Amino acid sequence: MRTTEAARYARWSATVAALIVVVVAGVYVGRVWREAKVRRNAPPPVPAAVQQRSAEFSFSKVEGNRTLFTVRASRATEFKDQNNSVLEDVWITIYGRQSNRYDNIHAQQCNYEPSSGRVVCQGDVQIDLESSEEARQSESHRIIHLATKNISFNRDTGEVATEEPVEFRFPSGEGRGTGIVYRSREEQVRLSRDVELKISQRSASAPPVIFTGSSLEFRRDESAMHLLGPVRAQQGERELTAGSLTIELDAHLRARRAVAIGKPELRSTSPQEQATVTAESFVAQLDPEGWIEQVTAESGVRASRTHPAGHDNFEAQHVDISMEPKLNQPRQMTATGNVKAASQEKEETRRLETAVLELRFTGGGLTDGSPRPRRIESFETKAPGTIETKAPGESTRIHAGGFTAAFAANGRMEQLLGRSGVAIDRQLGNGAPQTSTADNLALRFGPGRDWSDMEETGHVKLQQGGRTAHAGHVLLVRATDLLTLDDSPKGAGRSFPSERPSVADPQGQTTAATIEISQRTGDARASGNVVTSLYSSSRGSQGGVANFGPGMAHISADRLTADNSTGQAVYSGHARLWQGGSVIEAETMELWRSEQRLEARNRVIALLPQAPSPLKNQTQQTTKPILWRVQAPRLQYWGEQGRALFEGGIRAQSQQGELLSRTLELFLAPSPPGAASSGGQRQLSRGLARGGVVVRQGGRQGTAEQAEYFAADGKFVLSGGQPTLTDASRDTTTGRQLTFFTASDTILIESETGLRTLTKHRVEK
Repeated sequence: MRTTEAARYARWSATVAALIVVVVAGVYVGRVWREAKVRRNAPPPVPAAVQQRSAEFSFSKVEGNRTLFTVRASRATEFKDQNNSVLEDVWITIYGRQSNRYDNIHAQQCNYEPSSGRVVCQGDVQIDLESSEEARQSESHRIIHLATKNISFNRDTGEVATEEPVEFRFPSGEGRGTGIVYRSREEQVRLSRDVELKISQRSASAPPVIFTGSSLEFRRDESAMHLLGPVRAQQGERELTAGSLTIELDAHLRARRAVAIGKPELRSTSPQEQATVTAESFVAQLDPEGWIEQVTAESGVRASRTHPAGHDNFEAQHVDISMEPKLNQPRQMTATGNVKAASQEKEETRRLETAVLELRFTGGGLTDGSPRPRRIESFETKAPGTIETKAPGESTRIHAGGFTAAFAANGRMEQLLGRSGVAIDRQLGNGAPQTSTADNLALRFGPGRDWSDMEETGHVKLQQGGRTAHAGHVLLVRATDLLTLDDSPKGAGRSFPSERPSVADPQGQTTAATIEISQRTGDARASGNVVTSLYSSSRGSQGGVANFGPGMAHISADRLTADNSTGQAVYSGHARLWQGGSVIEAETMELWRSEQRLEARNRVIALLPQAPSPLKNQTQQTTKPILWRVQAPRLQYWGEQGRALFEGGIRAQSQQGELLSRTLELFLAPSPPGAASSGGQRQLSRGLARGGVVVRQGGRQGTAEQAEYFAADGKFVLSGGQPTLTDASRDTTTGRQLTFFTASDTILIESETGLRTLTKHRVEK
């Protein structure tokens, strides 16, 4: 072999060897890399303490043909000689005894003890409570979510428990607490302590309600949360405390009803007022949108309110309050059972008692997102009630078959109506008590707190001291204390019983179309066919102002004005007085009770009886009662004395004759007992005329300055001036005093020479 060929072969051999080395090295390195990758992807080596590992794990508890719960894990590691397995990505699904549940508990890692059946999960745990029906829906909005940590689950009892803090939420609220116990058999969740629950309102302007309590129980079968006390609920300025509170949920887990028991107390505090309400229980009906529809307070309901002007108190056995939608403000309240409401402002108090009370509210709403307070619009008692008011110097008590009241925008009462039989007792200072009864009552109020006028209608009866009054309609104006009685309210457009007004006291009774009485002074005015009936001083005996005889005297006129302090009564416009057979007419007639005096003025006409003459030789015609008719501008009569004085030009006429004079004084005496046709009537016994006297009797006429008439003897005695008597034959007789008898032609003539008798006998032609 040539040297060049050998060298070329050596170089080629070296190159081949190098390639072989590279190939062998590459194969080796690739094998090592693949082995390392396999080792890396292979499961870790089983420790000596581990008995078995599995990629999936599950077990279930079954009773009969129903699965109560299932425990699943993505991976399970079972340890030797430790009765313990570590479960990862754990799900516990609870179906319940009725297969109506689908509650899920999820944790990242749990320890499972097969011998005891206890599962302990460390770290964060999520619990979702929902029904099997809800679970079948694609998107469920009725799940209760709980978040906690470090729970334990007992396979045998199905109970979940932890002592760690818990947070939860549901569609209408959220909350937190410490410690939880979930008893799957009873479908009950209990938060052990330090519970806080917040229920949100759908309205953005309404603040949420925040509840706190010692523990909370949720019973899924009842759809109710039981918050155990002491419970405290807060919403804005309102606060509720109670022994326990139950919140019932609807199918969508929204609060629909809340029940507070255990001496619940509701308080409301604001800069303007403070209010408190207590009862044996409170029940609130809630709208699905979150606001309160109705509130019920049961048994021993008591409320109080303090405000700058005073304070109010209220109590009842049962109260229902309907709320205004979306505002959580009252619309109507109905209280039943021994209802009592009282208020006090300064020195004035008011009190209402009834069996059923209904209040209606108005106003409220929102201003700049803040709620405005509601006010009372009206109230009505659905049963008989009593209202009492007391103020310095005045007290009033009103009882009625029912009351209705309306209130103004400033909260003051505008009108109070009483119906179905009203009774009023009123006391002014030290005066005599005032009482009244009527079918209906209307009290109207002015700008202040006091009523401005009181109106009573239908069979009205009033009494004060010895005075009573009746009418179809009565109006009392507070500012003037003026009481007006009439038939019925004018222009009221309502139908009331018609009853002519009347006022009575121990001295008599007055009726008229309208009567006005001042309750301050007792003064009275009447108009429209006024009629007064005056009693005698001791009914049935003589006495009193008129005193023309026993029994009642009656006075009629167009108008009457009476002064209570002086006892003066003025009748004007066609005044007429009659008693027994006596009658007096005039344009104006005044009576003074204390003086027992009567005065009549302007066109006075008096009809006064005279007893028949007792003379035996009188004719049958003269045995009839004699009646004197007296006309004069003015009359004064003193009842106690039975004396009547006519003045201003008199004309008197009777069967006995006619008399003209400037004045005439008549004396009326009681008729003697047993006198025929008298009945105890006062009768004219004597008369005295003065000034330009003219007496006409039959065909005779006498003139003198004075004439005296004696009824018992039937004679006139003329005296003064130059008494003259002219007979029908134009014969005249004069003397210092002339006496002539009406029943005969006998004349007694008294002159300076003595007394002589002249008798003339008429000769029939």
